[in-house]
Amino acid sequence: MSVPPTYYLHELGPQAQAMSRNCGNDRMAMILQYVAIGSMVVMAGLAVTQAWKDAFSNDRGQGRSR
Repeated sequence: MSVPPTYYLHELGPQAQAMSRNCGNDRMAMILQYVAIGSMVVMAGLAVTQAWKDAFSNDRGQGRSR
């Protein structure tokens, strides 16, 4: 069984912000800022979704078959 690749979305926002500061092109800097904001929004959404599932899960230790 192969292991799927892991993407660290939480690192994308700060990396895009750092790249936008060092970019000489204003248009590319703005695109990188949008990438940073978008990745932070996605990560916040994923965190809220996981917290929602954990809080309101109906799984009470009953084994589930796949």
